[in-house]
Formats: sequence, structure tokens, C-alpha cells
Amino acid sequence: MDAKKIRKEQGERLKAARAAAGYRSAREAALQNEWPESSYRAHEGGTRTIGQDDAERYAARFRFDGVDVTARGILFGDADAPAQTVEDLNVVGVKGLVSAGGVIETESEQLADGDDLYQISVPFPVEEGTIAFRVSGTSGYPKFDPDDVVLCSKHGENPERLVGLYAVVMTGTGDRYLKRILQGSKKGRFHLESYNAPLISDARIKWASGIISTVHARSWSQVSRAAKQAAE
Repeated sequence: MDAKKIRKEQGERLKAARAAAGYRSAREAALQNEWPESSYRAHEGGTRTIGQDDAERYAARFRFDGVDVTARGILFGDADAPAQTVEDLNVVGVKGLVSAGGVIETESEQLADGDDLYQISVPFPVEEGTIAFRVSGTSGYPKFDPDDVVLCSKHGENPERLVGLYAVVMTGTGDRYLKRILQGSKKGRFHLESYNAPLISDARIKWASGIISTVHARSWSQVSRAAKQAAE
């Protein structure tokens, strides 16, 4: 299959997913999700090949809007998607700790881009681009217990689309929380709420990603270095 036909078919699958998610146009989808409009329009129009990272970003957003779509489906079509082993699909990298109350100072983790603190195995397949954070403390109880793991997309989302939902949030000061996002008193500001911690009012959000799933502490296990090296 030539490159032009591949781009066209990718664009058609992307357009179908976007329409199913309720966006009336490519422009609306790009603006609401803070994607570069020219790039998104080129991807949907079939004039630019969609890369893996972009496909993961689009699929994660449209899945959040209720569409049954994957990055592999956008890139290859479900019937032509390359197979992956169950073992690979069940492994996700933990990027750090997160708390509903006490602040997690992210500067102390000192992770390079793309690195994990460690990897874990979860009892179900996860989509490419999924990352994990381990819950610290009891301030999220009863919704989150200590050592639960929350899964979200590494690409993040527009906080406006997460209002009323729980998300991993990084504030403008570089602190990380697990909070329900509420609309703030002015544009671009948000209140951050949890069960057992004071409300954080009118925070500026640097990055946020909605919770895809919560894995209870007894349901995940850390992947040992030896097992990881053997798999490689």
C-alpha cells in the first residue's frame, strides 16, 4: 500500500472517531483539546501521516468521550493492527506518587522524560500511552486507598473537559494531586476537591489527565528487573 493511501485511510478513521465523539469539525476538536489545529486538520485530511504519539493522544481523548477506538485502530484499522502479547499489554510504568491531600513535590523524583520509577503488572490490558501513579496517604479515602494505583494518559487533557471528574493534576507551582476538578471563579482557574482535605481554590493547572481506571493495591505487582531483562 502506498503512503498516500495509508494517510488517507488513517484520516478517514480519525474523522469517524472524532465525529462519534461529538465534535462537529476538525477545528472544534483541535481547539477544545488544545491540539495544533493545522496538524490535526492535516492528519484528518490525510495529507500528513499520523505518528504513534498523536494516535495515542487522539484515541485517549475520544475514548474519554465514549468512543471505542484505539491508537492501533486509527493507524492500521482494527483488522490490520499488529498483534501484541498479553504480557506487554498488562505492563504500565509508574511515574510517581500522588495524594488527594498532602502535596507531592515532583522535583524530588528527578525522572528523565519517558523514564519510570518502576513498572507494574495489572490484571487487564492497557492502551499504549497509559501511565500510572501510586496513591500515597489516606486523604483520598474512601474513594482511594493507600497504594492503590490510578491509570491515566501520559498526554494529558484540557482541564475544562475534566470539570466534575477526578484527575491527576499538576499545578502551576509543580505540585501533584489526585483531585476532583471544579470550575474556578475565573477563566483558567480551577478548584481542586477531595474527600478528606481542604479545598484548593482557584489553582492554575499546568497538566491534568483524567482517571482511566483504579487498580486496588492487592491487584497489581511490581515487575522485577530480572523479569524485565529476560523479556527484552
